[in-house]
Amino acid sequence: MPTPASPNATATTEYVLGTHNAERDRLVRQHELWLDEASRAWALAGVAPGSRVLDLGCGPGLATESLLTVVGPKGHVAGIEISPVFAAQARERCAAAGRNDVAIRELDLMSGELPVDMNESFDVVWCRWLAMFVREPARIIDAARSALVKGGRVAFHEYVNYGTYSLHPSGPRVAEFVSHAIASFARDGGDAHVARRLPSLLTQRGFEILSLRPIARVGRPGESLWNWPAGFARTYAPRLVALGYVDQAWHDSLLAELAAAEKDPGAFFVAPTVLEIVARAV
Repeated sequence: MPTPASPNATATTEYVLGTHNAERDRLVRQHELWLDEASRAWALAGVAPGSRVLDLGCGPGLATESLLTVVGPKGHVAGIEISPVFAAQARERCAAAGRNDVAIRELDLMSGELPVDMNESFDVVWCRWLAMFVREPARIIDAARSALVKGGRVAFHEYVNYGTYSLHPSGPRVAEFVSHAIASFARDGGDAHVARRLPSLLTQRGFEILSLRPIARVGRPGESLWNWPAGFARTYAPRLVALGYVDQAWHDSLLAELAAAEKDPGAFFVAPTVLEIVARAV
């Protein structure tokens, strides 16, 4: 259920999760559900009025736009995005918010370097659900290090245990879905549990860890949070069919399991566990 941010892309710069309208709409709902946690991370990293912030893997610009409201008119926000489709949406979103000064650069961090004019230009780098989709997460950390001034901070939200994603009291198809999703991310070089490695990679590359915090969330039928794990299952299951992991009968069985669970007032989803990491460039 990742945001992309930016998954490791093919030559067509297509996300693992796609850039279609259903995925865009899911990302909007996801951002709304996670804005409180993102805002907490931003505050811990020092984002404030006047801050200069880089949104790595900004997708359609949802966090970018929200960051603009924090930094205010004297602050600056920029984005790095691999998908031309989402980069265009990010520019449009920021312009609609009255900010035409937001630079959204199209760049694949797995094959390119941070633009020279962005080096040592930011107080804070924000990165959410990007490292899990790339072959070399160390390159993201290197980009963040290059972008930051000395003493600047980076904040990550990445999954530390994707396997906690589960439906209770019973959800065998959801359990299979999670296993297939993890395998599909790995197929393109991703790691659904990448946060387990990030603190060590950060310290190896000139960062001091300031804070580590696990974020575990639960959603019940009828609650907005329920639609985060349930919605991702519905959106991504057709992709699993297209990739050959499952067939249409399995897909239909998964949707039936979700529909049945939504009628059970005792049912609940446990979301995949996120690790919040805040580190300082030293």
